[in-house]
Amino acid sequence: MTKISIIKKIQLGEERSLPLHHPDAELCFSFYCGSGKIKHEAVLSFASSNFLRSLTESGQLSNYDLAQNYVTKLQDLEDQNRNFPYRYQFYNSKECNNDYLIIFDINEYRDYYGIFVYAVLQIEKN
Repeated sequence: MTKISIIKKIQLGEERSLPLHHPDAELCFSFYCGSGKIKHEAVLSFASSNFLRSLTESGQLSNYDLAQNYVTKLQDLEDQNRNFPYRYQFYNSKECNNDYLIIFDINEYRDYYGIFVYAVLQIEKN
């Protein structure tokens, strides 16, 4: 099993909540790499993402590591009753040869959908 080490949290801009036409749509999300020089564009979607809980249950990552990197509060990460649990996608940048873990959630409010990005973490897979 591959253990994931968090190198650093990438600073995100103001736009962390993005509209989604329907829950199965794909959304282009951009962020700058850790050095701030290269802009990356990842495609986020419900279909190509997984539940964050699968990483913590397999021991690849701990809720404590996520809380320590200010993804969200530890109690929120451990809440089993969330309607839309946290999801994740890996993104490998060919330009800077870094791996990233994008943590997000898909929200629904009165038939309007949106993606909220909690964190982009530069990671290393050991």
